[in-house]
Amino acid sequence: MTTIVSQLLAPEPGWFAEADVVIVGSGVAGLTAAIQARAAGYRVMLVTKATVDQGSTRWAQGGIAAALDPNDSPEQHWRDTVIAGAGLCDADAVRVLVSEGPNAVRRLISRGARFDKTSSGELALTREGGHHRNRIAHAGGDATGAEISRALVDAVRSDEGIELIEHALVLDLLVDDLGAAQGITLHVMGEGQHDGVGAVLASAVVLAPGGIGQVFAQSTNPKV
Repeated sequence: MTTIVSQLLAPEPGWFAEADVVIVGSGVAGLTAAIQARAAGYRVMLVTKATVDQGSTRWAQGGIAAALDPNDSPEQHWRDTVIAGAGLCDADAVRVLVSEGPNAVRRLISRGARFDKTSSGELALTREGGHHRNRIAHAGGDATGAEISRALVDAVRSDEGIELIEHALVLDLLVDDLGAAQGITLHVMGEGQHDGVGAVLASAVVLAPGGIGQVFAQSTNPKV
């Protein structure tokens, strides 16, 4: 007889921790969510499968496209994007991207990201395929992802209100009687402040684990 298991089987939690927000994943999305949650005054716990600076973000070599030049605009960026998308773009999602993009880059700069600049101290914006304006911001030439990751990791590590748990596999969501998330169970591999199977209780859970590249048999994304 075949037994179908609907969830991972693991020992009962041997330790417990609490936070207002628990975030799973330490790429650009998870790190940014942690910083934003702290800015709102919440206690944050960030859980990641390897070390906080591993993952796909640091391997991103291309720059960031945003309408930062005075002669550019989000509307022009939107038009270039939907044309290059050849009918595959979600036009509303693109509009959010191009409208919020400039301030998102400025926030990265305010958090310590060092983008390439001209001799006069302005952002050295370049042009890439599909764009009719110079709107690509690079860091270290082709090390944009690594620089963004460095800046965000430094910001997270320097904030005492963010507790970091590395080498941790999330096992399941904890839910209340109504099905609302109340935290996670996880297995921390190795020795440290937390070890083995435990639980983090939190009123908000953010899932930002990435990993979409592993859907494909061939991928340049890191295995983590």
